[in-house]
Amino acid sequence: MSMETGPTNTEFQSSWEQDKTSQFVIVDLGGSQPTEQVNGLRKGQGKLFTDLERIVEDLVTAGTIQSNAQPVIIVVRENSAPAIEVFDDSDDD
Repeated sequence: MSMETGPTNTEFQSSWEQDKTSQFVIVDLGGSQPTEQVNGLRKGQGKLFTDLERIVEDLVTAGTIQSNAQPVIIVVRENSAPAIEVFDDSDDD
């Protein structure tokens, strides 16, 4: 697996990784993003969307993806609070 670091023309450090045996390119935006920006991305607008357009252009320029490739953006949110398990230590037998 090769690791390439994308140009730093955005406010965050982005990187991408491509597994040569699959068609996947994983883009890491380098940390959490503000909720407002994620919501804008879901609507196909805003700063994150613009930044991702630039990243796709950089991937095309680097030859990592073809210029006619259809980009797919999947937005996933991580739970902000860890799950809490409740244990019942009482002996009701």
